[in-house]
Amino acid sequence: MITYRYIQRKRAESKNPQLRVDRQKTSTTKANWGWRLKLAIALAIPIFFETLDYTVVATAQTLIASTFGRLDLQSYIGTAYLLTSTVFLPLFASIADIFGRYVALQLSLLFFIFGSALSTGAQNIETMLAGRGIAGVGAAGLLTVVRVIMADSSSLDDNNWQVSVLFLLYAIGYSVGPIIGGALANVSFRWIFAINLPASILAMALCFLLLRKHTKGGQPSKRLPLVYRENETVLLKLLRIDWIGTVLFTVAGILILLALNWGSTEEWNSAKVIVSFIVGGLLAIAFVLWEYCLMHHDTHATSTSHRGRLFWADPTIPLELFRSYDICVVQAASFVGGMVMIVMFYFVAIFMTIVSGLSPKDAGVQLVYFAPGSGGGTLLAVYIVKYLRQPKYAIILGSLLIPVALGMVSVGIHESKQNWVNGFMVMTGVGCGLTIGSVNVQARFTQSKERVAIVAALILFFRSFGGTVGLAQCAAVLNARVGKYIQNAVASGTISGSDLEDLASASVHSGGLTSLQSISDLPPGLQTVIRDAFREGTRWSFISLIPWAAVVFFLTLGLSNIPDTDGKQLDTPSQEDPVELNGLSSDHEQRRYEAGNDGRTAP
Repeated sequence: MITYRYIQRKRAESKNPQLRVDRQKTSTTKANWGWRLKLAIALAIPIFFETLDYTVVATAQTLIASTFGRLDLQSYIGTAYLLTSTVFLPLFASIADIFGRYVALQLSLLFFIFGSALSTGAQNIETMLAGRGIAGVGAAGLLTVVRVIMADSSSLDDNNWQVSVLFLLYAIGYSVGPIIGGALANVSFRWIFAINLPASILAMALCFLLLRKHTKGGQPSKRLPLVYRENETVLLKLLRIDWIGTVLFTVAGILILLALNWGSTEEWNSAKVIVSFIVGGLLAIAFVLWEYCLMHHDTHATSTSHRGRLFWADPTIPLELFRSYDICVVQAASFVGGMVMIVMFYFVAIFMTIVSGLSPKDAGVQLVYFAPGSGGGTLLAVYIVKYLRQPKYAIILGSLLIPVALGMVSVGIHESKQNWVNGFMVMTGVGCGLTIGSVNVQARFTQSKERVAIVAALILFFRSFGGTVGLAQCAAVLNARVGKYIQNAVASGTISGSDLEDLASASVHSGGLTSLQSISDLPPGLQTVIRDAFREGTRWSFISLIPWAAVVFFLTLGLSNIPDTDGKQLDTPSQEDPVELNGLSSDHEQRRYEAGNDGRTAP
């Protein structure tokens, strides 16, 4: 019976080829939705806990530091995680390309488990910080590999759909994170890290069952001598990792990020800030020179020497990427997006607590206005790409909204209109939401599939780096404007001699104007001047971001059109039934499939 139906179907299709096309489309659609479901289930836990870690630990780091009697190091509980989760992004892109997506994902989860276990059992602050740093390495892998797996699809619709899935999982994580963090901290801060252990083990099991044979394997080397390319051993794959470039990039990144962090909270002219900038900058230059040499070195000329094996490595960051105008603009947009998102949360909170006099709890509630705007912008971007088939329109619209919204937020702060600030926070969120996912789609389809991993990692790196630069810049602007406003108030007589004595007394007994309590202890008239100074400083902090955002807007106008891959697929009947688009486990099968299907990759 089955044979008879098969013969009848083939006869019908031979008379009407469109029937075969329709059957192929239906089969591919079912396969795609099956793959999407597997992908969502397997990656839900890594994405959720990657997001949860930021928000949960943020609510409890003061408690954690006080438990060890080291409140002076409380900020480093978050900083250690942030540093490693930023600078190790390119390394995991290389691992995903060389060893395959599945191996890279499982390795990331192992690092995350080990770091969480170390923090769970920490008996001193040093062990806690080590655990946070190791967990950050795992988070770098999760950040990179999850997005690479999602971007491996050659379908525009699939990439667009995955943006909405990421948004949903991130929204859940950011919403419930503070609640879970508060509940766990009430029991013991150790549960904040211990909860990661069973969850990560479950994630490893799900990835094994659902993704092991359905994600992209390691890519063949173009730099190894021909004699080694057919049978790559684990050792040869390790030699393909650019260890020299990785060390230079990692150390340079940590030093520069630390310098920005120290400068924004202490003194920019301190020795440790200057030394970190100089050494970090020199190492960054050395990294670029090494990558240039690696890219232009003839591996065949030194294939037999041990020293020549250093040049078998695949570049950590191929410099040729930056010859693409679209890639440069996408990185710039990610940089500004990260800058705006981080500054929005920190500096609107300063305005609400110091200037408006809201409690930290009420100020936290006000910050929620950014989230629905971001969500609305993300969903709007999904529909723009779905119907216009070009992500650049969402990027341009979002890049236009961001500088306008920043300007209006500064106006609301200047006028002390809380409702204005809330409304324009929503507008800023819409602008960020329009660009966040769209830049990934734009980058995915303006580069070859071999560059998917490193492009995704660079977008994440520049977003995180932008947040650090934004905080440092706005902190410098805030401090300068507050100081200048107080100096002008003294010069104009607004602050009297008795007020100066009160201000000096507060500086001596409270360590300066470094807490809400020290400001509240001042006389009412002097409090008003100080709060006005912080309002002026906060306003100019947002104004200082507008030039960055405006430059990016004009750059986005030159973005190119991407090919509509979904419109090209299955337009004509092929000679063989299509392979189920779930990815292939072996390199040989993968290369054979791509060669026979015009280079299309599995979702």
